[in-house]
Amino acid sequence: MSLSLRSGEGCGNSFVLACEAELQATGVGESELGSFARINCGQSYDGLLIVGSAAPDGAVPVRIINRDGSAGGTCLNGLRVAACASGNVDGVFVMDGRRIPWRRVAEGEFALEVGFLDAVGIRPVVVASRKGVDVDFWNPHAVFFVAGVEDLPLLEFAAQCDARTELFPAGVNVEMVKRINLSTLQMRVRERGVGETRACGSGAVAVALAAWREGAEADLEVLMPGGGLRLRRRSDGAVSLAGRASLSDCEITA
Repeated sequence: MSLSLRSGEGCGNSFVLACEAELQATGVGESELGSFARINCGQSYDGLLIVGSAAPDGAVPVRIINRDGSAGGTCLNGLRVAACASGNVDGVFVMDGRRIPWRRVAEGEFALEVGFLDAVGIRPVVVASRKGVDVDFWNPHAVFFVAGVEDLPLLEFAAQCDARTELFPAGVNVEMVKRINLSTLQMRVRERGVGETRACGSGAVAVALAAWREGAEADLEVLMPGGGLRLRRRSDGAVSLAGRASLSDCEITA
């Protein structure tokens, strides 16, 4: 059986997009989604985005399956790709139980409103003598500020974080961050269930929350190998994330 699906890219993260109803119609049921993601994402895509049917209030459910077949939680770069695919100028997504309004701010650029995050838990951690913070923003994140990110053994260090199950019982995304100035940060990330990726939207938010706690500017740019994301914290405490997203066509055979 053949499915004509779309692929998309958001700040360097690449995804396969699938309509939930079409998957079901072609025999890809709930129990097959993990293997479907593993086979069709391979090493080319970071995950499978599954877009459901809109609820009566217009909110559209979206979920992500990581390329290893595990559930991906909340993926903000993926949601911007889903926004691009919708063809609309604004809307509301529901992902992992969270309502996330979005809007198109320019051609190929979309902003997500991630809400009021003052209550997000941030606690100090130490892994392999390196001090960081555990940021409990939707997905688990461990943020470590370092002098430089290019030559760090990220995957080796992330494995050391994984071994600390008393700190991270559900696994953890590991972000290594260099401060460029008060409004610019450089980041590398290892995402659980995926490996090192070119970007991570929820990771960028976690990094911004850690930086804001230490006095960074309210408007931040987080630079990653795949591109930059802009984080803004309004005076009322609400946080938005903006960045580019694009689409292309691909043929998926299952």
